[in-house]
Amino acid sequence: MKHILFITALILTLYNCKAQSPIIPIDKWSDEQSNAYYKDIDNELDLFEGTWLYMNGNTSLKIILEKRLMQFNGDYYTDLIVGEYQYIKNGIEKINTLNQLSQNLGENHNIEGNFIHNTCVFLPIDDCINGEIRLMLFINDVLTDKGMGIILHKRNINGQQALKANLWYDGGMITSHPNDAEPTEPTMGWQTENMVFIKQ
Repeated sequence: MKHILFITALILTLYNCKAQSPIIPIDKWSDEQSNAYYKDIDNELDLFEGTWLYMNGNTSLKIILEKRLMQFNGDYYTDLIVGEYQYIKNGIEKINTLNQLSQNLGENHNIEGNFIHNTCVFLPIDDCINGEIRLMLFINDVLTDKGMGIILHKRNINGQQALKANLWYDGGMITSHPNDAEPTEPTMGWQTENMVFIKQ
């Protein structure tokens, strides 16, 4: 009986190793390889986990970000930041998807991504530093079904953990339905620079 259990465990171990090989650092991503595991080897995604709140008068955007390991998208495995959000404009709640965070939706969460950059070439904030870690995520506007991007920079502001961010939306990121006469702008403010999210 012990031999059967040992052989079964060995087969499962070998299968799992094959299913997730090769292991490639997530920040060295180039070409996609089937069944590869794009792993956050240096735990860079951990810096962005948490509940973060941006406020501007009575308009706010709360995002909750979590790191999920070995998410399989049908082609390969990857470590991923996923999240959900609440958007309030002029004191009125427009979008709230926070209750979906407990679901295991992988790349189908309303916030997701793992694109790590370390240059200030694309949409830098006012104090961007070449070499620092920047994280790009995608946000789905659930009311218009449009995609937006957000680039996050970790900061410490007045002793508080914070994220500085650029939120943008352009024609290349619109996922319009075929019947749309014209692209609809997203519900949230877009092409917003230097947003400051404070960790809650």
